[in-house]
Amino acid sequence: MRLRALHLENVRRFVGQRLSVTGIGDGISVIAEPNEFGKSTLFDALHALMFAKYSGKPAAVSSLQPYAGGAVGVSADVETDAALFRVEKRFMSRPMARVVRLSDGAVLAQEDAAESWIAAQLGIDGKGPAGMLWVRQGQLGLDPEKPADQVEQTETRRDILSSVAGEIDAMTGGRRMDRVRRRVAAALAELTTATGRPSGEWKVARETLERLNADFAAIDARATALADKLAGRTATEALQRRLDTPDADARRRAARTEAQAALEAAQAHAGKLRSAEMARDLAASEARRTREELDRFLTALETVENATRAARESHARAQDAAHEVTARKAALDAAQAANDAAATTLEAARRAHDSTRAQIAARKAGERAAELAARLQQVETARTAQETANARLRASKATPDWLARVESAESDLAAATAAAMAQAVTLRLDYDGDARVLRDGAPLPGATPLPLEGVQVLTLPGIGTLTVQAPVGGDSGAEPLRHARTARDALLAEAGAESLAHARALAADRAEAARNRDGAKALLTTLAPDGDARLRAALAEAQLAAEGADDTTLPPLDSLEAALSAAQAEAARSHDSLTLARDAHSDARADASAAAAHAAADTQARDAARSATGPEAEQASRRADLLRTCATADAALTTAQGALDTLAADAPDLATCEAALERAEAALQTAAAQRQQTAQRLAELSAEIRAMAGEGIEEARDTLAEELQTARTTEARLARRAAGLTRLRNALDDARAAAQDSYFGPVQAELAPLLAILHRDAALSFDSDRLLPDGLTRTGTAERFDALSGGTREQIAVLTRLAFARLFARQGRHLPIVLDDALVYSDDDRITAMFTALTRVARDQQIIVLTCRQLAFQDLGGIRPQISVSDL
Repeated sequence: MRLRALHLENVRRFVGQRLSVTGIGDGISVIAEPNEFGKSTLFDALHALMFAKYSGKPAAVSSLQPYAGGAVGVSADVETDAALFRVEKRFMSRPMARVVRLSDGAVLAQEDAAESWIAAQLGIDGKGPAGMLWVRQGQLGLDPEKPADQVEQTETRRDILSSVAGEIDAMTGGRRMDRVRRRVAAALAELTTATGRPSGEWKVARETLERLNADFAAIDARATALADKLAGRTATEALQRRLDTPDADARRRAARTEAQAALEAAQAHAGKLRSAEMARDLAASEARRTREELDRFLTALETVENATRAARESHARAQDAAHEVTARKAALDAAQAANDAAATTLEAARRAHDSTRAQIAARKAGERAAELAARLQQVETARTAQETANARLRASKATPDWLARVESAESDLAAATAAAMAQAVTLRLDYDGDARVLRDGAPLPGATPLPLEGVQVLTLPGIGTLTVQAPVGGDSGAEPLRHARTARDALLAEAGAESLAHARALAADRAEAARNRDGAKALLTTLAPDGDARLRAALAEAQLAAEGADDTTLPPLDSLEAALSAAQAEAARSHDSLTLARDAHSDARADASAAAAHAAADTQARDAARSATGPEAEQASRRADLLRTCATADAALTTAQGALDTLAADAPDLATCEAALERAEAALQTAAAQRQQTAQRLAELSAEIRAMAGEGIEEARDTLAEELQTARTTEARLARRAAGLTRLRNALDDARAAAQDSYFGPVQAELAPLLAILHRDAALSFDSDRLLPDGLTRTGTAERFDALSGGTREQIAVLTRLAFARLFARQGRHLPIVLDDALVYSDDDRITAMFTALTRVARDQQIIVLTCRQLAFQDLGGIRPQISVSDL
């Protein structure tokens, strides 16, 4: 069974949350999280899932419930040889248990059937070996705390050892042996005093032996102390080397030694390679020398003939080149005269063309000045219009908003008037001619009902007056009318308007002023986009450029340009001809010089070649000698190169070896303060060792050992009367040891390679009743398990569980090993060794490590499962 995922719901600090751990692999899976993250919660929840009944509420289960209460849910995805399953349990509230096959979602078992399914996977009636394979936080020993758990786990160990060893009766026989040994001891006591001590001569021999034993123990203790100090010095030296590394990594601690050895081997090989290279280089140098001497001789022979022929040909070429120089000089003089004439013609054409173009430009500048002056006049006109419009706008209060408020007040007045007329006496006048009825000197409008209230005196032009007595209405109609009229009149007064029509006229006049302003602004933007100053500056520039303009008749510009182009073309042609003539003359002179130099060189080479070949009669024999010498040197070079290639093929990379050593040595520069302390401690130990060595402890122990051996021999001779019983006792001891070896053999076989990773030549002894290690023997010294340091006991406890896990796996019962913050008492060297042991077992064993030591456990490797927390 292998664990693939674990899910917790509403467990301890994860109240109302779901904690999921997924991606648990086959080998080592490390859950490295800080303190109080919940690693022990994961351990306890998994233990409850596998071993606590879903309906029970023991302390181990109730401790999982958060303070807020509620149901506690734990589920795990487990993989067996059959399929992948999910085991689920809910504790405390609405308890339940079930097993689901994840491939199709089928529920295989529920409640008690689910508990039975889990028990079948764990084996041994559901109790299983988990207590042997799981290490809780802070657990140093091998036995659990509760006596019942101790008995249960002892029986589990007895079962697995008996099954594997096939010696289930061995321990039963061992108990019978104990009873026989007690009887033998009783019989042997008959040969001694009642207190069990020898008497007579045997007593003297025994006392002598005891005294020598005591003396030997004392001297041996001194020797052991010396050995301890030697070991301490060795350990201190090892610590000193470790302090020179950057991170106390075991592989890096060994790197310097390995790098030194590799470098020395590489240097030795490099020395051989350099010797071979020197031999090859000497052979190559000799081969080159002989080959060069031969080549020089053969080349000299050929050179004599070639140089003689070349000397004749080069002298002829030198004469031809001298004639060519003369001809090219005449052509150069003619080309120079033609070029001078063309340059004069070009200068005249350019002056005529440039003066005409300048006059044309001046006349265009005059036209431009006139156009700019007209535009400037328009700008000034537009500027005046803009300023006038701005003044009108500033003076007018008849804004569109004001007009809208006036029109709204007029509408309010019309509504108030209509309301008042609906309650008052009205007068309607329909005029036929121009005469108008007056009220208070103002004409009354026609075709419009007019309200009358109180005494109204109307003037009828040409007729007289008409007095109308109308009733006075209430405030319901007249007062709003007065307010509306007052508000309308106040708004009209803001802009000096007398009526709505006048207000609209004022608003229209203001809108026209705004349009005039905007039009003037747009015109200014068009006429002078860069401002008046730029326009005036452009006018001044144009006027200045037009100062040279006159009214003279100008020749056609195209004819001047054609003449200029023709003159330029002729000047270019004459210049090209001059360049060609100059180049040809220069080339001819260079050729003549070169031909003369070649002739002299060929003559010199011919003379030199003749001196190098020697007399013609000796040339054949000299050639043969040189060929033989060259062949011998080539053969020697081939032999030397072959030897060099053979060495080079097997040569280690010296630079890489040097770099590895440099890296290892560079790491030795750290921890200066600790290194000083270590060096001081090392000096102290060395001084103590020298002092103890001067006492001759080893020699004294050897002498005393000889005396002790003699005393033992004497004591043995005197004990012949008890020899039979002693031999019987020894035989029984041997038989008992053989039975125990057979019984504990499988677990010892699994433990041996793991223990060797921590302690070389070490062995564990087992308690025959508890079936657990009860002692450790190192360097010939036996130590009780409870006397070991906490770190060593912790390491042996983990290794023992690894060994039993291997035994379970051999029976086909693959169960995960779970370590909760184990190895907390291990130093850097030991924890690295334990990492190696875990990795060795993890090849075919699932190991789940829970730790808060995130940095230290980075070197363990393995898989880091994914952890997520979500709300329920």
